[in-house]
Amino acid sequence: MPKTQMRLRTPTGQERLEIDDTEPLGALIRLVKEKTGLVDFSLKYGYPLKNLEMSLDAQEKPISDFNLRGETLVVVPTEAPPAPVAVEEKTQTFNPKGVEPDETSLEWPDRGGHLVLRVMPDDNSCMFTAVGGAVGVENPSQFLRHQVCEYILTHPDKYNKAILGEDPTRYTSKMMQMDTWGGAIELSILSEVYNIQICSIDVKSLRVDRFGEGKDTRIIIVYSGIHYDRIAFCLDLSYPVEVDVTKWGVEDEEVIEKARELAQRLQTMHYYTDTTDFVIKCEVCGWIGQGAKEAAQHERETSHGQFGEMAIH
Repeated sequence: MPKTQMRLRTPTGQERLEIDDTEPLGALIRLVKEKTGLVDFSLKYGYPLKNLEMSLDAQEKPISDFNLRGETLVVVPTEAPPAPVAVEEKTQTFNPKGVEPDETSLEWPDRGGHLVLRVMPDDNSCMFTAVGGAVGVENPSQFLRHQVCEYILTHPDKYNKAILGEDPTRYTSKMMQMDTWGGAIELSILSEVYNIQICSIDVKSLRVDRFGEGKDTRIIIVYSGIHYDRIAFCLDLSYPVEVDVTKWGVEDEEVIEKARELAQRLQTMHYYTDTTDFVIKCEVCGWIGQGAKEAAQHERETSHGQFGEMAIH
């Protein structure tokens, strides 16, 4: 018997559900109640989020009528649940370079929630973490690096020495090292691997770079010069990141404009590094240089890919 598989996101986590297509919607609602312990709630799905009809008449219709196969159902309690224990820890990760938590989100009344900046660890894998989390990959840093390198080596006509700036074998060997930064080449490849458009918003210029034209779905990341973070939508700021919405249809330009508005707020707080003249230090050998060009030259000459910005007082 055909079954509908979907993902259920709740204020406390997420899990997969499976139910026969012929079962009524009411059976799905009862299953959600059993899984969550909630009595009063609404269900949202799609990109952008929309309400699932839960009237008594609708509950008698078969699941197959609602086209929920492969969807993510977001459970929205009628009353917000108590803040999870992890909120304090999450708030601490929301404070990079002096940016306060209430300054990294924008209320979005039209969609009943908030657009937020999910700040990635400053560990030289921020781009992989930002993208991996948006597409739903757990512990993505090493896994996505492997996927990028495999793609490069299996597409020598597309990613050759002229494009990469060095021999593909040497390039991929360095990229597999956890202290090597990812950039535009890696974003282009990940767009192909996951069949998704990746929109990168530059905080300094507010420019939107789109990797993967012609895709149906997009994710949004923020680039602040030498660091990447992720854009997400949440129904309530107290909810854990596991229930974030991180994918939107490519026709949804409103979310791009909202994300640029958030980036503009970050810009006013100087949440970016000017890579044309910033002072940078190689964490491997202690070399000190100025600007992205000198850093790139040092990396080519030494294969050192771990850098940090130096504060000048």
